[in-house]
Amino acid sequence: MRVLIVGDVVGKSGVKKIKEKVPDLIKNEDIDFCIINGENAANGKGIRLGEYYQILKCGADCITMGNHLYYRKEMAEEYAKLPRLVIPANVTDIVGNKRALVKKNNILFGVINAIGRAEMGELFEKNTTNPFTCVDEQINILKTKGAEYIFVDFHAEATAEKIAMGYFLDGKVNCIFGTHTHVQTADETIFESGTAYITDIGMTGPKDSVIGLKKELALKRFVNNEYARYECSENEAIFNAMIVEFDDETKKAISIKRIYE
Repeated sequence: MRVLIVGDVVGKSGVKKIKEKVPDLIKNEDIDFCIINGENAANGKGIRLGEYYQILKCGADCITMGNHLYYRKEMAEEYAKLPRLVIPANVTDIVGNKRALVKKNNILFGVINAIGRAEMGELFEKNTTNPFTCVDEQINILKTKGAEYIFVDFHAEATAEKIAMGYFLDGKVNCIFGTHTHVQTADETIFESGTAYITDIGMTGPKDSVIGLKKELALKRFVNNEYARYECSENEAIFNAMIVEFDDETKKAISIKRIYE
């Protein structure tokens, strides 16, 4: 079993890059299932129906989200209608799919998305439940529904919170990967119980940018301490992803191939 997981797709260049890369990877790497984080696909903030269907057409079997689900108000009533789109299960003020159960090639894949609380701002302190207990509840639901593989996208700022989640879920899920910071970490590992882990899978978005933001605007914010309205950079994108291989009998991870191109 081989699963492709792609880091946060950012803006038009990110969507363009997955169109170029993902179909070929699925074919050439014999991929059985594909998860893509799309929460920055719409010009860096959120996702719209257009991006949702484009990402699915590239080969994604499930699309995960994150903190930018608030930025497209027109999507608030759409989230629950899109079966392959999973929003953070511990967000309390938006209705959507708390988990996905996807059957492919007679195998049931479960996907959970959760958002961190450490250093994520007042909005998420007020409008989220404990991500650890929430994910635990969702895992139990998926297992009762017959999920054979379970993947968790933990969308969080603090590396410590992500690492803690990794240890918390060791042996409970097949793979946990971090998203949100848009910088790929070099700490991919397979825990003792066979759970695959990485702190952050990185970004598929404009290389000449500050995690997707136009660099001149980022410098204005940081150097001059001035307000600068968010504008997504649109230059050639990098591609961040990983391929996890599992033993078909034990369902344990046996290898992780991290991709940075």
